Amino acid sequence: MLTVGNATIDVFVLLKNLKNFSYDKFSNNISFPLGEKIPLDEYKLDLGGNACNVSVGLSRLGLQSCLAAEIGSDEFSKKITNTLKKEGVDQTYLKKDRRITPYFNIVLSYGGDRTILEERNPSNQDIEIGESDPRYFYLTSFNGNWKKVYENIFRSNKRSLFALNPGSRQLSEGFEQIVSMLPKIEILFVNLSEAQKLVNDSSPDIKVIMKKLKTWGIKIAVVTDGINGSYAIGKTGEIYQIGVVSKEKPVERTGAGDSYATGFLFAVIEGHSVKEAMRYGALNADSVIKKVGAQDGLLNREEIEQKSKENLGLTAVKI
Repeated sequence: MLTVGNATIDVFVLLKNLKNFSYDKFSNNISFPLGEKIPLDEYKLDLGGNACNVSVGLSRLGLQSCLAAEIGSDEFSKKITNTLKKEGVDQTYLKKDRRITPYFNIVLSYGGDRTILEERNPSNQDIEIGESDPRYFYLTSFNGNWKKVYENIFRSNKRSLFALNPGSRQLSEGFEQIVSMLPKIEILFVNLSEAQKLVNDSSPDIKVIMKKLKTWGIKIAVVTDGINGSYAIGKTGEIYQIGVVSKEKPVERTGAGDSYATGFLFAVIEGHSVKEAMRYGALNADSVIKKVGAQDGLLNREEIEQKSKENLGLTAVKI
Protein backbone atom coordinates (compact mmCIF):
# COMPACT_ATOMS: atom_id res chain seq x y z
CA MET A 1 0.00 0.00 0.00
CA LEU A 2 1.33 3.41 -1.00
CA THR A 3 -0.51 6.16 0.88
CA VAL A 4 -0.48 9.67 -0.61
CA GLY A 5 -1.30 12.74 1.46
CA ASN A 6 -0.12 14.68 4.49
CA ALA A 7 2.06 13.94 7.50
CA THR A 8 1.44 16.30 10.40
CA ILE A 9 2.50 17.01 13.93
CA ASP A 10 -0.51 17.13 16.26
CA VAL A 11 -0.36 18.63 19.74
CA PHE A 12 -3.24 17.40 21.90
CA VAL A 13 -4.38 19.60 24.77
CA LEU A 14 -6.76 17.74 27.08
CA LEU A 15 -9.21 19.92 28.99
CA LYS A 16 -10.69 18.28 32.07
CA ASN A 17 -10.88 20.82 34.91
CA LEU A 18 -13.88 23.11 34.45
CA LYS A 19 -12.38 25.58 36.95
CA ASN A 20 -10.00 26.72 34.24
CA PHE A 21 -12.58 27.30 31.47
CA SER A 22 -16.32 27.21 30.85
CA TYR A 23 -18.41 24.99 28.60
CA ASP A 24 -21.88 25.86 27.36
CA LYS A 25 -23.65 22.65 26.34
CA PHE A 26 -26.43 24.52 24.54
CA SER A 27 -24.12 26.38 22.15
CA ASN A 28 -21.41 23.67 22.38
CA ASN A 29 -18.83 26.42 23.00
CA ILE A 30 -15.77 26.45 25.24
CA SER A 31 -14.48 29.81 26.49
CA PHE A 32 -11.36 31.04 28.25
CA PRO A 33 -10.70 34.40 29.91
CA LEU A 34 -8.37 36.40 27.67
CA GLY A 35 -5.05 37.29 29.28
CA GLU A 36 -5.15 34.51 31.88
CA LYS A 37 -2.84 31.54 32.35
CA ILE A 38 -4.82 28.33 31.98
CA PRO A 39 -3.18 25.29 33.63
CA LEU A 40 -3.03 22.28 31.30
CA ASP A 41 -4.45 19.02 32.60
CA GLU A 42 -2.55 16.95 30.03
CA TYR A 43 -0.90 17.34 26.66
CA LYS A 44 0.66 15.07 24.08
CA LEU A 45 2.63 15.50 20.86
CA ASP A 46 2.01 12.89 18.18
CA LEU A 47 2.06 12.20 14.44
CA GLY A 48 -1.06 12.76 12.37
CA GLY A 49 -2.32 13.24 8.85
CA ASN A 50 -4.67 10.79 7.10
CA ALA A 51 -2.03 9.21 4.87
CA CYS A 52 0.49 8.98 7.70
CA ASN A 53 -2.04 7.36 10.04
CA VAL A 54 -3.05 4.73 7.50
CA SER A 55 0.54 3.90 6.52
CA VAL A 56 1.49 3.37 10.17
CA GLY A 57 -1.67 1.36 10.83
CA LEU A 58 -1.12 -1.00 7.89
CA SER A 59 2.52 -1.51 8.82
CA ARG A 60 1.49 -2.52 12.34
CA LEU A 61 -0.88 -5.04 10.81
CA GLY A 62 2.03 -6.61 8.97
CA LEU A 63 1.55 -5.18 5.48
CA GLN A 64 4.19 -3.37 3.46
CA SER A 65 3.30 0.32 3.51
CA CYS A 66 4.95 3.37 2.02
CA LEU A 67 4.13 7.03 2.69
CA ALA A 68 4.26 9.71 -0.01
CA ALA A 69 4.13 13.11 1.68
CA GLU A 70 6.10 16.30 2.18
CA ILE A 71 7.81 17.32 5.41
CA GLY A 72 10.35 19.94 6.43
CA SER A 73 13.85 19.72 7.89
CA ASP A 74 13.28 20.92 11.48
CA GLU A 75 13.12 18.94 14.75
CA PHE A 76 9.44 18.14 14.30
CA SER A 77 10.17 16.71 10.86
CA LYS A 78 12.84 14.50 12.40
CA LYS A 79 10.22 13.17 14.79
CA ILE A 80 8.11 12.21 11.78
CA THR A 81 10.94 10.33 10.04
CA ASN A 82 12.13 8.66 13.25
CA THR A 83 8.62 7.45 14.10
CA LEU A 84 8.02 6.15 10.58
CA LYS A 85 11.31 4.26 10.74
CA LYS A 86 10.34 2.75 14.09
CA GLU A 87 6.95 1.74 12.67
CA GLY A 88 8.52 0.12 9.59
CA VAL A 89 6.99 2.50 7.05
CA ASP A 90 8.92 2.89 3.78
CA GLN A 91 10.02 6.52 3.20
CA THR A 92 11.07 6.27 -0.46
CA TYR A 93 8.55 8.93 -1.51
CA LEU A 94 8.83 11.14 1.56
CA LYS A 95 9.85 14.55 0.23
CA LYS A 96 11.97 16.70 2.56
CA ASP A 97 11.91 20.45 2.03
CA ARG A 98 14.25 23.00 3.60
CA ARG A 99 11.75 24.61 5.91
CA ILE A 100 9.76 24.00 9.06
CA THR A 101 7.19 21.23 9.29
CA PRO A 102 4.53 22.30 6.79
CA TYR A 103 1.55 20.95 8.73
CA PHE A 104 1.10 21.53 12.45
CA ASN A 105 -2.19 21.16 14.35
CA ILE A 106 -3.32 21.92 17.89
CA VAL A 107 -6.17 19.71 19.08
CA LEU A 108 -8.29 20.95 21.99
CA SER A 109 -9.98 17.89 23.46
CA TYR A 110 -12.89 17.92 25.91
CA GLY A 111 -15.48 15.30 26.80
CA GLY A 112 -14.46 12.91 24.02
CA ASP A 113 -14.79 15.52 21.27
CA ARG A 114 -12.31 18.01 19.89
CA THR A 115 -11.68 21.26 18.08
CA ILE A 116 -8.69 21.37 15.73
CA LEU A 117 -6.65 24.53 15.21
CA GLU A 118 -5.26 23.69 11.80
CA GLU A 119 -2.28 25.41 10.24
CA ARG A 120 -2.92 26.22 6.60
CA ASN A 121 0.39 27.30 5.15
CA PRO A 122 0.51 27.82 1.40
CA SER A 123 2.11 24.74 -0.11
CA ASN A 124 3.61 23.91 -3.47
CA GLN A 125 3.63 20.27 -2.50
CA ASP A 126 4.18 18.29 -5.68
CA ILE A 127 5.05 14.68 -4.93
CA GLU A 128 6.53 12.65 -7.77
CA ILE A 129 5.87 8.93 -7.64
CA GLY A 130 6.23 7.66 -11.19
CA GLU A 131 5.60 4.03 -12.10
CA SER A 132 5.81 2.43 -8.67
CA ASP A 133 2.94 -0.06 -9.26
CA PRO A 134 2.04 -0.95 -5.66
CA ARG A 135 -0.85 -3.35 -5.20
CA TYR A 136 -2.92 -0.48 -3.77
CA PHE A 137 -2.79 3.31 -3.66
CA TYR A 138 -4.57 5.09 -0.83
CA LEU A 139 -5.26 8.68 -1.90
CA THR A 140 -6.43 11.11 0.76
CA SER A 141 -6.38 14.76 1.87
CA PHE A 142 -3.51 16.61 0.25
CA ASN A 143 -2.65 20.30 0.60
CA GLY A 144 -0.40 20.68 -2.40
CA ASN A 145 -1.13 20.38 -6.12
CA TRP A 146 -3.33 17.36 -5.53
CA LYS A 147 -5.02 17.40 -8.94
CA LYS A 148 -1.70 17.07 -10.77
CA VAL A 149 -0.38 14.42 -8.38
CA TYR A 150 -3.55 12.32 -8.60
CA GLU A 151 -3.68 12.56 -12.39
CA ASN A 152 -0.03 11.49 -12.69
CA ILE A 153 -0.65 8.52 -10.40
CA PHE A 154 -3.67 7.30 -12.38
CA ARG A 155 -1.83 7.76 -15.69
CA SER A 156 1.43 6.08 -14.63
CA ASN A 157 0.18 3.15 -12.55
CA LYS A 158 -2.14 1.03 -14.67
CA ARG A 159 -1.89 -2.20 -12.68
CA SER A 160 -2.57 -0.77 -9.21
CA LEU A 161 -5.88 -0.67 -7.37
CA PHE A 162 -7.01 2.63 -5.85
CA ALA A 163 -8.67 3.50 -2.55
CA LEU A 164 -9.82 7.08 -2.07
CA ASN A 165 -10.68 9.13 1.01
CA PRO A 166 -11.09 12.70 -0.30
CA GLY A 167 -10.50 15.56 2.12
CA SER A 168 -12.68 18.64 2.51
CA ARG A 169 -10.37 20.59 0.20
CA GLN A 170 -10.73 18.03 -2.58
CA LEU A 171 -14.52 18.04 -2.27
CA SER A 172 -14.78 21.83 -2.20
CA GLU A 173 -12.13 22.75 -4.80
CA GLY A 174 -12.30 19.83 -7.18
CA PHE A 175 -15.70 18.21 -6.97
CA GLU A 176 -15.84 17.47 -10.70
CA GLN A 177 -12.31 16.02 -10.67
CA ILE A 178 -13.19 13.74 -7.76
CA VAL A 179 -16.34 12.54 -9.51
CA SER A 180 -14.35 11.82 -12.67
CA MET A 181 -11.98 9.62 -10.63
CA LEU A 182 -14.70 7.50 -9.04
CA PRO A 183 -15.03 4.90 -11.84
CA LYS A 184 -11.33 4.11 -11.29
CA ILE A 185 -11.77 3.61 -7.52
CA GLU A 186 -11.85 0.17 -5.95
CA ILE A 187 -12.79 1.41 -2.44
CA LEU A 188 -14.20 4.81 -1.49
CA PHE A 189 -14.21 6.02 2.13
CA VAL A 190 -16.39 9.02 3.07
CA ASN A 191 -18.53 10.10 6.01
CA LEU A 192 -22.27 10.54 5.65
CA SER A 193 -22.24 14.30 4.96
CA GLU A 194 -19.51 13.82 2.33
CA ALA A 195 -21.50 11.03 0.69
CA GLN A 196 -24.59 13.23 0.55
CA LYS A 197 -22.54 15.98 -1.05
CA LEU A 198 -21.10 13.63 -3.66
CA VAL A 199 -24.52 12.43 -4.79
CA ASN A 200 -26.20 15.84 -4.28
CA ASP A 201 -28.88 14.30 -2.08
CA SER A 202 -29.52 15.07 1.60
CA SER A 203 -31.94 12.16 1.95
CA PRO A 204 -31.88 10.48 5.40
CA ASP A 205 -32.42 7.14 3.66
CA ILE A 206 -28.96 5.58 3.64
CA LYS A 207 -30.00 3.05 0.98
CA VAL A 208 -30.70 5.88 -1.44
CA ILE A 209 -27.30 7.44 -0.76
CA MET A 210 -25.41 4.14 -1.09
CA LYS A 211 -27.11 3.18 -4.36
CA LYS A 212 -26.37 6.60 -5.86
CA LEU A 213 -22.71 6.30 -4.85
CA LYS A 214 -22.57 2.95 -6.61
CA THR A 215 -23.79 4.52 -9.87
CA TRP A 216 -20.51 6.47 -10.09
CA GLY A 217 -18.74 3.19 -10.90
CA ILE A 218 -17.08 2.62 -7.53
CA LYS A 219 -16.49 -1.05 -6.75
CA ILE A 220 -16.94 -0.72 -2.95
CA ALA A 221 -18.24 2.36 -1.11
CA VAL A 222 -17.92 2.77 2.66
CA VAL A 223 -19.80 5.47 4.57
CA THR A 224 -19.05 6.15 8.25
CA ASP A 225 -21.66 7.76 10.49
CA GLY A 226 -20.15 8.32 13.95
CA ILE A 227 -21.98 6.58 16.79
CA ASN A 228 -24.37 5.04 14.24
CA GLY A 229 -21.55 2.89 12.89
CA SER A 230 -20.88 2.47 9.18
CA TYR A 231 -22.42 1.30 5.92
CA ALA A 232 -20.92 -0.39 2.88
CA ILE A 233 -22.07 -1.41 -0.56
CA GLY A 234 -20.07 -4.10 -2.30
CA LYS A 235 -19.48 -5.14 -5.88
CA THR A 236 -22.78 -7.06 -6.04
CA GLY A 237 -24.81 -4.08 -4.82
CA GLU A 238 -25.75 -5.48 -1.41
CA ILE A 239 -25.77 -2.88 1.39
CA TYR A 240 -24.52 -3.68 4.90
CA GLN A 241 -24.55 -1.85 8.22
CA ILE A 242 -22.48 -2.42 11.34
CA GLY A 243 -22.69 -0.66 14.68
CA VAL A 244 -19.93 0.62 16.92
CA VAL A 245 -18.09 -1.78 19.21
CA SER A 246 -18.68 0.10 22.45
CA LYS A 247 -21.26 2.66 23.55
CA GLU A 248 -18.76 4.17 26.00
CA LYS A 249 -17.78 7.78 25.47
CA PRO A 250 -14.49 7.99 23.55
CA VAL A 251 -11.39 9.39 25.18
CA GLU A 252 -10.51 11.28 21.98
CA ARG A 253 -11.95 10.92 18.44
CA THR A 254 -8.99 11.98 16.28
CA GLY A 255 -8.05 9.27 13.79
CA ALA A 256 -11.28 7.27 14.08
CA GLY A 257 -11.96 7.39 10.34
CA ASP A 258 -8.36 6.63 9.41
CA SER A 259 -8.20 3.63 11.73
CA TYR A 260 -11.48 2.30 10.34
CA ALA A 261 -10.13 2.60 6.79
CA THR A 262 -6.93 0.85 7.91
CA GLY A 263 -8.76 -2.13 9.36
CA PHE A 264 -11.06 -2.34 6.34
CA LEU A 265 -8.20 -2.21 3.83
CA PHE A 266 -6.22 -4.81 5.76
CA ALA A 267 -9.14 -7.22 5.72
CA VAL A 268 -9.79 -6.73 1.99
CA ILE A 269 -6.13 -7.26 1.13
CA GLU A 270 -6.14 -10.42 3.27
CA GLY A 271 -9.07 -11.74 1.23
CA HIS A 272 -11.95 -11.16 3.65
CA SER A 273 -15.47 -10.18 2.57
CA VAL A 274 -16.87 -6.66 2.82
CA LYS A 275 -18.89 -7.72 5.87
CA GLU A 276 -15.77 -8.96 7.65
CA ALA A 277 -13.79 -5.91 6.56
CA MET A 278 -16.38 -3.71 8.28
CA ARG A 279 -15.78 -5.65 11.50
CA TYR A 280 -12.04 -5.13 11.29
CA GLY A 281 -12.55 -1.45 10.62
CA ALA A 282 -14.89 -1.02 13.59
CA LEU A 283 -12.53 -2.89 15.93
CA ASN A 284 -9.53 -0.81 14.92
CA ALA A 285 -11.46 2.46 15.28
CA ASP A 286 -12.77 1.44 18.71
CA SER A 287 -9.21 0.86 19.90
CA VAL A 288 -8.01 4.25 18.62
CA ILE A 289 -10.75 6.36 20.23
CA LYS A 290 -9.91 4.86 23.62
CA LYS A 291 -6.53 6.63 23.57
CA VAL A 292 -5.28 10.14 22.87
CA GLY A 293 -4.05 10.69 19.33
CA ALA A 294 -4.56 8.99 16.00
CA GLN A 295 -1.88 6.29 16.25
CA ASP A 296 -1.40 4.97 19.79
CA GLY A 297 -4.46 2.73 19.63
CA LEU A 298 -3.77 1.26 16.19
CA LEU A 299 -3.82 -2.53 16.49
CA ASN A 300 -1.23 -5.01 15.28
CA ARG A 301 -2.19 -8.23 13.49
CA GLU A 302 -2.26 -10.40 16.61
CA GLU A 303 -4.35 -7.85 18.51
CA ILE A 304 -6.96 -7.36 15.81
CA GLU A 305 -7.32 -11.11 15.27
CA GLN A 306 -7.79 -11.58 19.02
CA LYS A 307 -10.37 -8.80 19.23
CA SER A 308 -12.14 -10.35 16.28
CA LYS A 309 -12.51 -13.60 18.22
CA GLU A 310 -13.66 -11.72 21.34
CA ASN A 311 -16.34 -9.76 19.45
CA LEU A 312 -18.05 -12.45 17.39
CA GLY A 313 -21.38 -10.76 18.09
CA LEU A 314 -20.23 -7.70 16.18
CA THR A 315 -21.35 -8.40 12.67
CA ALA A 316 -22.51 -6.47 9.64
CA VAL A 317 -26.11 -7.05 8.62
CA LYS A 318 -27.72 -6.68 5.23
CA ILE A 319 -30.19 -3.78 5.04
